[in-house]
Amino acid sequence: MKRIISLGLAALILLGTLTGVLMSAAYAAVINPTSSSSGSDSDGSSGTPNILTSSGILIESYKYSNRTLTLVLVDTNVPYSSSNTAFQEFYAALLTGNFYPKTSSIAPSAEVLSASGEKNLRFKVTFKDVSFDGNGTEAKFRMYYKYPSASDEDFYEYVVSADLSRYTPKPDDGTSTDPDPTVPDPATPYILVQNYNYGGADVAAGSDFALSVNFYNTSANISLENIIMKVEPTTGLSITGASNTYYIPTVDKKGAMTKSIPLKCLTSAVPGNESVHITFSYEYVANDARQSKSSEETISIPIAQVERFEVSLTEIPTMLYPGDNTNVVLNYVNKGRADIYNLSARIEGNIDDPNQIQNLGNIKAGDSGTAKFSISSMESGGTVSAVITVTYENEKGDVSTITKDFTCEVYDNSGDFIDPGKDPSFDPGMEPVVEETGMRWWQWAMFGIGCLAVGGVSGTWIFLKTKLKREEADDEDI
Repeated sequence: MKRIISLGLAALILLGTLTGVLMSAAYAAVINPTSSSSGSDSDGSSGTPNILTSSGILIESYKYSNRTLTLVLVDTNVPYSSSNTAFQEFYAALLTGNFYPKTSSIAPSAEVLSASGEKNLRFKVTFKDVSFDGNGTEAKFRMYYKYPSASDEDFYEYVVSADLSRYTPKPDDGTSTDPDPTVPDPATPYILVQNYNYGGADVAAGSDFALSVNFYNTSANISLENIIMKVEPTTGLSITGASNTYYIPTVDKKGAMTKSIPLKCLTSAVPGNESVHITFSYEYVANDARQSKSSEETISIPIAQVERFEVSLTEIPTMLYPGDNTNVVLNYVNKGRADIYNLSARIEGNIDDPNQIQNLGNIKAGDSGTAKFSISSMESGGTVSAVITVTYENEKGDVSTITKDFTCEVYDNSGDFIDPGKDPSFDPGMEPVVEETGMRWWQWAMFGIGCLAVGGVSGTWIFLKTKLKREEADDEDI
């Protein structure tokens, strides 16, 4: 009995093992029905990825069958003209990817598909004799073409590389329900910014301005609903008096709309560029199903700091003496928040040493300094007129100029006594006149006469005074 039970258990274990092996093999066959070596020519892949590449090429759909790869593309950079229904020139070539050319003898072809009313150029590209390795979903190709527009002929060139994320391999047994790429599913609508305006000139730090954004619906067949527009400026900008979120009920097919966003450029903004990031989220109905989508745009706004560079003159002389040197001092200060570059100062005028130049270099925000210029003139009794020109550049390389002028008189010394030793007309060969020292004879005569006169007057006065006293004494005796 024990032997029979043991044999039965062994049989059950063997049967279970065999069943597991068979199920694993069947499961592997289902999971990888196209398992084959690289370079397989197996057919049967298609999809509608609606991938918008960074170069602006929208891949609406693709199909790979009978070694032929067909893609429907939209060039969002090129407007469609109903009067031009074909390319003037077209060339395309597959590059390394999961779809690759088996031979290079058959040239790709292209056909314009855009219909009247569509905004952008839509066309179909067909690559024949193409192999598919079955290991991935990347299509990579180069193309260039000439498409005649309404105004001129433009030459366009792209390298497109995209992961066709909706690729699903399936055998091409004639029962495929994938739509023909010549009649694709409705293209996914996108919201793109057509243009924007912030006033034209660079926005000055500390100022308020309005950013006007014009955007449009790229689809000619689908209207957009429940649109949420979210605005996010970078640190140098802020929204004033409004929310950063806008609600738009609907935008019609090929419709456009403009929104004005009140912004302020902060005084601390760094000169250069600030950005405004805009996100659109919206809904639409395609193939009787409501779908959601979002798109993003970034707008760049140039910022300029207000220039507050000031200069002044000090130590200006009111009078110059011929041949003497004196200084004029130029003071400068950068009161702005941005650096200035290549500061230089030059003096010109009717001075003895004109065209003096001083290169002062770069001046940081808040820094100051001085520059001295020497002035002199040999023009006695004239007037000195001079101008100091200051030039510098901002962060964009724009050149600014400031001028300061001044005048001063030159002393007229033509009537002053000139020391013969310094008189330029004095002849050193001439002997100087020796002046006599002491008193001359007539001076002695006059001196003697004066002394006699003084002595005579004094003697007469004494005589009269003595006589008068004697007469008074005689009268008393009587």
